[in-house]
Amino acid sequence: MSEPSSFSQSLLVTAQPYIDAQVKKPFLQGLINGNLPVDCFEYWLKVDYPYLLNFIKVMAVAMSKADDPQDMRVFLHHIQSIQQEMLDHESHAARIGLPKDELLRHMPGPLKYSYMRHQLSTAHQGSVGEAQASVLACQWGYGTCCRTLLARHKLAEDNPYRAWFAFHAADEHLAGLQMSLDLLDRHAETSTPQQRRKMEDAFMVSVRHETMLWDEYFNKGDWEWH
Repeated sequence: MSEPSSFSQSLLVTAQPYIDAQVKKPFLQGLINGNLPVDCFEYWLKVDYPYLLNFIKVMAVAMSKADDPQDMRVFLHHIQSIQQEMLDHESHAARIGLPKDELLRHMPGPLKYSYMRHQLSTAHQGSVGEAQASVLACQWGYGTCCRTLLARHKLAEDNPYRAWFAFHAADEHLAGLQMSLDLLDRHAETSTPQQRRKMEDAFMVSVRHETMLWDEYFNKGDWEWH
């Protein structure tokens, strides 16, 4: 196997085993097979919509720290993309009869809350590169999982989650992903080994959250203890 060609590619190579694990999760298998219980999907909508609002805050903090107009354009692009994703969530909610205001009333589960705090605190306390690294797992992971599943399975015409795959697997997201990778590589070039390690750590904490969250979505995790 050849060595990764860049800092960002080394991150993706390190995280690939987590993608391999994610596509086997019951939630994603249910989506591709079309038999994911609607209440699981509804739960995902309710906890992911606040996450998208948090994502915008993360990008706003990162943009306030950026000195390079090129970096600012990247974060602005991400904010605009997330706004489109919020509209997609609202479309799914309408399809299953979930009122829009319900998307803002549900408390994210413990792991989702931890993920949101990780990204927001990284943006506030870390560098511009660390902020970007903390959201890369989401930007890269969803599309990669979708394309992997679609390559392995035939999506039935009557699958109720066809629109979910159509959005997350769309090629239009690849430009934003490349912008993220390029930003990380620009910052890695002028960073010390310690700074690059911080970016890697921020990314891998997010990757682990993303992997475990598919189980929280499927189990509709809450804050109750027994």
